Amino acid sequence: MTIDLKSPFGALLLALTIIAFCYLLLPILVIVVAPLGSTGYLSFPPQSLTLKWYQAALNDTRYVGSFLTSLKVATITAIVSTVIGILAAHGLTRYEFRGRKFIEALFLSPLILPTLVLAVGLSIFFSRTGLLTGTARLAASHVIVCTPYVIRVSLPVFQRFDRTLEEAAQNLGATPLQSFLMVLLPVVRPAIIAGAVMAFITSFDEVVLALFLAEPSAPTLPVTIYSAVQLGFDPSVAAVSGLLVLLTMALMVIYHIFGAVRD
Repeated sequence: MTIDLKSPFGALLLALTIIAFCYLLLPILVIVVAPLGSTGYLSFPPQSLTLKWYQAALNDTRYVGSFLTSLKVATITAIVSTVIGILAAHGLTRYEFRGRKFIEALFLSPLILPTLVLAVGLSIFFSRTGLLTGTARLAASHVIVCTPYVIRVSLPVFQRFDRTLEEAAQNLGATPLQSFLMVLLPVVRPAIIAGAVMAFITSFDEVVLALFLAEPSAPTLPVTIYSAVQLGFDPSVAAVSGLLVLLTMALMVIYHIFGAVRD
């Protein structure tokens, strides 16, 4: 279906689209540009362009260390959540058994549970049992929150998968494990990638669980930013956010470049 942009409806649709994009992108542009000012406070448009606030953010060991901690926790969370979520989605769609709907609801229950309640409960649980400490404790709590997202993304793809493809592979001599790895996983790869990315972003951006469960000596980046804002807003805090935006944009550009080359 094509829309004539010269018609009144097409022109109106184009105008609404531009307004929507500006509404979404202008706040991000402000975050990136505002720290370029030389003043000790944020102003837009910036005055007397300088990179000193971005340099201060890059040279601040608090932000660099917390970024590495968040990156480590998010990577572990994304890997574990993707493995658990993909296997759970496969089992829930492949087999019919009593209580399947209940197990599915149990897996997805963290989505409707307030994060603050979950953080308090996990904090009490880990403090009384002493099962995990440090980064492992925070990563485990993030897995609980992120796995439902992977399952939610993967379930529709697994439900649409044609099982005769696996049966054909097994008839040709493949084992169930080989058909799973060589037939099913390549077909559902978009769901795996989407689930892993969603788990990574959710873990990296999570602040409530990190406030309760992260080690005071190794806070995550959202906790460090939150603490800095509480003590007094500094342009370097906005510079950290701007750096994250620029890093995300760079990764998106690289992804599209590699996708275009592969195609």
